[in-house]
Amino acid sequence: MNFKAFFKECRDKQILKMLSIYVVASWILLQVLAITWEPIGLPAYSVTYLIILLLIAFPIYAFYIWRFRASSGELEHIESEEEHQTNRQMFQKIYYTLLFAATLICVVSIFLIVNNKFSTVLALPVAKETSKIAVLKFGNNTGNEAYDIVGKMAADWIVHGITENQVAQVISPEIISDYSNIISARSKPEDEVSILKNYFKPSKIISGNVYLEGDNLILQASISGSDINETLIAFKNRSCNKNSPLECIEDLKQVIIGYLTTKDQPELNLQDTPPKFEAYQNVLNAKANYSNQETYIKLINKAILDDDSYFEPKVLRVGYYYNLGQYRVADSLREAINTSAFTNSRQRNLLNHYQALITGKNDKVYNTTKKEFEITPFDLQTNSGMMVVALQFVYRPEEVDSIYYEISMDGMDLQNCDYCKDRLFVKAYADIALKKYQAAINLLEPYLEITDDTYLTKPLISAYIRADKTEKLKELLSKLKFMLSNKDWTDLCLYIGNEYLLLNKKDEAMVYFKDIISSDFSTKEDRAAALYALDDFKSAKKLLEELYKENPKDINTVVKLAISEMKNNNSQKAEQLLSALNNLRSTYQYGSIDYALAQYYVSVNE
Repeated sequence: MNFKAFFKECRDKQILKMLSIYVVASWILLQVLAITWEPIGLPAYSVTYLIILLLIAFPIYAFYIWRFRASSGELEHIESEEEHQTNRQMFQKIYYTLLFAATLICVVSIFLIVNNKFSTVLALPVAKETSKIAVLKFGNNTGNEAYDIVGKMAADWIVHGITENQVAQVISPEIISDYSNIISARSKPEDEVSILKNYFKPSKIISGNVYLEGDNLILQASISGSDINETLIAFKNRSCNKNSPLECIEDLKQVIIGYLTTKDQPELNLQDTPPKFEAYQNVLNAKANYSNQETYIKLINKAILDDDSYFEPKVLRVGYYYNLGQYRVADSLREAINTSAFTNSRQRNLLNHYQALITGKNDKVYNTTKKEFEITPFDLQTNSGMMVVALQFVYRPEEVDSIYYEISMDGMDLQNCDYCKDRLFVKAYADIALKKYQAAINLLEPYLEITDDTYLTKPLISAYIRADKTEKLKELLSKLKFMLSNKDWTDLCLYIGNEYLLLNKKDEAMVYFKDIISSDFSTKEDRAAALYALDDFKSAKKLLEELYKENPKDINTVVKLAISEMKNNNSQKAEQLLSALNNLRSTYQYGSIDYALAQYYVSVNE
């Protein structure tokens, strides 16, 4: 009997039909359970259990078919008893061979499922230790809220010491607080210990308390294992005058680092010598008011006045002016820092970082950012910054994935987490750069369904355009039309038009550019940009001339006007504008003049 005859007999005896019924019924059961397990309160692994059960039952069911259907009755088309017996034996042999193969596949599948899904669940409940060390904010047991700051200072000092000595990655109180604030609202909020166990699993947890005894502050600290109820060591209490808390904080820090490193050596941290108490308070208050620029820089400057040897506010001030685009001021402040007074490796790295930013050395920006990222990869601000540098400073979109997945987004409340949105923003553009358009769409769509924030719409629009999802794009734009201000809508139209131009889809781009030109709400700059993009250099030239008179130092306006003049066959005027463009050269421009010249020459085919 050949396989053709075998399968004919299986069909005639309805064996294939019965097996198909089992497969279809199993599929329906899995689909139903996948949807209903959570609403009806079943365990999360219910679907996996059902898959295992169905895999076990399949070979039993196939044997049942053989026992009660395939082995009974007569095989058809048999001309003699001898041929009947021979074909019966051959049919049985083939059937059992296939049944054995199916059973083997089911056994292997069950093994893989159990190994992948349940190996950690079935293991003994022993926490997997990591090299991370968590530092909790010290409790204030003085009865006076004014001493809350002492607990904060103690935790910060210990964090810096562990980091500088490269003992381990540190989970600071700020990181724990960030996670606590952005975890989605639940019926019972998670405490610090639960967050540590669920998200970080540190090998050690450092905690302590502050007490007041007469005019003296008492600092108590201990280190526990991954289970906070297991105390590894309780340190001798440190005492100091209540007006000089940093004396006992520094002493306690040295003891803790000595215990962790098991060697006697001086600590090096972000600040080698303790700053004055008031200066430290001003830095903390400045960080708490980061969104208020005026208050932030006022407190930073006050901290520097209170303690001129305090490093952190000086470097924070450099970053403040750099972020404002005031590069000359930032560079001047950076050079004013006495580098000989700061030999700490993290201090040097921060100074090198800002020097690289100000001098436009993107490779060094990447290296200095990476050093900080390797210390605290799960800090949201550091993680987000590393993603930006990888994509925009050195264009390594392939590295963004691994940085992004250092932090789980499960349970994060996007509407209350700016750094979370930044990470999604950069991750989406990295996916687009790698032509993983659907991945970017899948990443952004769920978040735009739960928030009215339009921050993430541009990368989603880019992904829709490149994936040729025109209907999806139209659906999104119909919603945004009523949500955005006139200025934001015009800006979005300009963005979409340029996106289509990048794909050489001029007809599609023209729709959005014409929308800008005909709008009563678009600015002169927007109309000039739209006309320029449509190659209407005659009309664009008139607007660009007006803009040039208003601001003759705007590089973008000068080069576009020069190109427009050349396209209108006014080469003499174009050359004059190129000369004016070259005269605009100065420091801290980061190649913008050369880039503008490149735009000009490529537009005139030179």
